[in-house]
Amino acid sequence: MRKTETFHIVLELIAILSNIVIGVTVLTFIIQDVAASKLYIGAIVLAVGATQMIQFLSLKDLARRRNIVSALVAGSSMVFGLTLMFLPVDIKLTCILWGAFSIAFQVGKIFNSAFTLLRLPFHNGIMIILCIIEIIFDIFLIVKAPSFVYAHLIFIGVSLLIEAFVLVVEFTIHRYQK
Repeated sequence: MRKTETFHIVLELIAILSNIVIGVTVLTFIIQDVAASKLYIGAIVLAVGATQMIQFLSLKDLARRRNIVSALVAGSSMVFGLTLMFLPVDIKLTCILWGAFSIAFQVGKIFNSAFTLLRLPFHNGIMIILCIIEIIFDIFLIVKAPSFVYAHLIFIGVSLLIEAFVLVVEFTIHRYQK
């Protein structure tokens, strides 16, 4: 096994574990009735963006133009998460900003998944479905700002766990194909 292949395997495992940890953390905070604040929301957006960047780096064909959208979405998500954490705004405006930016991020993820659908059909098909559902949740988040934040966070947690499961299936399939 070459060093680069080992590196990609480690990054894939980190991405899987990150999705699981973030999803379980979000759902645990909801169960423990932790108040949603701009710091909490910003940290979630930052962590999800960092996980997406790790997934981008785990790809073996980074130089291809079709994967650049994924890196741009992940980088933008991390910058937005940091900005959200330190921006002096109330929770209502935080929810509206989060919903609006999340719609843009989901459109980018849909574009990237549709563009690479033939490469990983199972993973990208599930990602397109999750992104469309998240856009619907984002619209509700914008319209019903603070009252809908917990439902949105529950969806984010469940979505991350579903994505982790899909990544485990893809990881297993690709390891046993060789």
